[in-house]
Amino acid sequence: MSNVIFLFGPSCSGKSTLGQALQENLGSEWTYIDRDDLIEQNTCTESTADRTLEERIQSIKGKIIIDAQIPWREKQKGEFYFMVLPPLEVLLKKRDAERTTKLQRPERQAYYTREYVLETHDTLSNMNRKIFNHYFDSSRESVMNEINMVKTIIKYNSNI
Repeated sequence: MSNVIFLFGPSCSGKSTLGQALQENLGSEWTYIDRDDLIEQNTCTESTADRTLEERIQSIKGKIIIDAQIPWREKQKGEFYFMVLPPLEVLLKKRDAERTTKLQRPERQAYYTREYVLETHDTLSNMNRKIFNHYFDSSRESVMNEINMVKTIIKYNSNI
């Protein structure tokens, strides 16, 4: 049976940091896939990203960590859904602002990025949290605590 860990959250929420740390902590048999990287590397477009992720999951048939924004389908056997959602103020006033400065985003791009953060945060905030195995406020929890929680949940809910 394959195991897939999905990390859902808006941009700047801490998904990539957690996903990369999880891969390092869990070992090389785990494959890390960042949805945004697929788009930025022109592997797919925004409109085909979910289908591309599905194809990757099917082709790898192993232990995978997926970094994405919003669930696009129901959880399947052997899959774990984690939400990474710090408060909106942390996302916008600290993390997105810092990333905008670091990446020297033009004003128009900064505006659309901010709107996307708002949209995904709103969508996730209004989702039924019961579909997630756990919810992290990455502004309050350390990455190591998040990793330990993920490992504990996986350990007690699968045969890894």
